[in-house]
Amino acid sequence: MVAVAAAVATGGDNIDGRASADRRSADAATARASCYRCFKPRVACICSAIRRVDNRTGITILQHPRERFHALGTVRIARLGLTRARVEWCAPWEDAAAIRDRIPAGAALLYPSPAARALTTLPASEHPRHLVAIDGTWFLAKKIYDAHSWLHRLPHVSLTPTRPSAYRIRREPQPHCLATLEAIVDALRILEPDTPGFDGLLAAFDTMVDRQAAFVPLRAAV
Repeated sequence: MVAVAAAVATGGDNIDGRASADRRSADAATARASCYRCFKPRVACICSAIRRVDNRTGITILQHPRERFHALGTVRIARLGLTRARVEWCAPWEDAAAIRDRIPAGAALLYPSPAARALTTLPASEHPRHLVAIDGTWFLAKKIYDAHSWLHRLPHVSLTPTRPSAYRIRREPQPHCLATLEAIVDALRILEPDTPGFDGLLAAFDTMVDRQAAFVPLRAAV
């Protein structure tokens, strides 16, 4: 009788343990489920915070492959929020001639090279009709720039940030360095000061940062 009682008690513990494990597994699966528009976990999806902006200046973003699914990447907001924006995967180790051929005439590279001209100093007649931006850490962005000589032949333009980046969840090498989305929005504000909606893109960026900042301490506590 004692042995039977012990066996029953043990079986009950196993059932409770399996139920608890199943709940944990379901919770983990929910946390891992991704939104296939913004490529963020559904619990941190930012799609509802993004409002489309009808920008006139076309944007091509050369994205390093390591950035495509990075949880803290900002290009997803530009891709979903800008009417005229295209993302091209661009690896330093691959031929990018096809990408080069898709860059339209009148394009300029948004890149802080020594020869770059500040966008704020250009007369309206010299404003680029299309901007090319490189997305990646500064180290990876330089790898792309150095690997593809056709980028060097584009006119270079730059920004003069008047504020530090709001990207507090990802380290920038210098206080004046901006996230890719911030740089694109700043450039478009100069080129298209009458286009509405850019504040909304930065608000979506702030929402992403706030949600990620709230989520990270929770993960650290587990």
